[in-house]
Amino acid sequence: MSSLSLFLFDDYYFYFVKDQNGKILAIHRQSYESPRLLAFKLKDEKLLKLDIPVRVFNHVSPFSLVPGMLFESSLSSIFLFFAEKPKENMFLFDTTLSSNNLHLVGSIQKDLSELLSDNKSDITFHHGASSFLSFALKEKFNLLNQEIMVLIQKDFFYLIAFSNQELSLFNKFEVKNKADFLKYTLGIVHQLNFNRSFCRVSVFGNISSYEIDEDWGNLYFKNFKISTPFSNIQYHEGAEIFQKSEIFESYWELP
Repeated sequence: MSSLSLFLFDDYYFYFVKDQNGKILAIHRQSYESPRLLAFKLKDEKLLKLDIPVRVFNHVSPFSLVPGMLFESSLSSIFLFFAEKPKENMFLFDTTLSSNNLHLVGSIQKDLSELLSDNKSDITFHHGASSFLSFALKEKFNLLNQEIMVLIQKDFFYLIAFSNQELSLFNKFEVKNKADFLKYTLGIVHQLNFNRSFCRVSVFGNISSYEIDEDWGNLYFKNFKISTPFSNIQYHEGAEIFQKSEIFESYWELP
């Protein structure tokens, strides 16, 4: 094995183990009930103890998307303040996107970052949304003039909107059912003055848990589609079964 990518969610995590060519050898997933138990479980992960390059993607974090011309790493705590009141003992990080035109600022508990960084010569931290954002920004020249892209995860979704192929909005919404999904999506359409008969709404991710399908979506939007991202990830034979799940990162990871 040559490197590892770890993805942290509210009550579970998973990681990819990759060979020297970046192909995925194995995937491991584990649930947890509390932040304390998360730390215990991560501490016991033998592969995470190896000194190989590790990328950590933390979905359990507020975020702030900052234009490159305004960004200074020393001001990360101030940028993050716009998303959530600052907490103590947090390690802040940022991810550069769109050729340095955007920075996605996030955070992780400092004791967790220290645990993961122990004896590591190469570890980087990213907000969990960075993979979805990087995919959307790569696709922007293939988009319509009014475009909404949604990534549904357990209990929340990310929404990215483009107007005339330029990023107009990026946010995260708590969601329990498809009524919540519809409320927020229609609200964004109204806020951006999009036309429901024209704008395209592309949905990725965990749709089955909310019983969302294209027939239902087309009751409210004329151009609604359930989408699968093209993949920038390669698997060794046998490991590709993971890609059958509704996990966006099984297809696309931040380059």
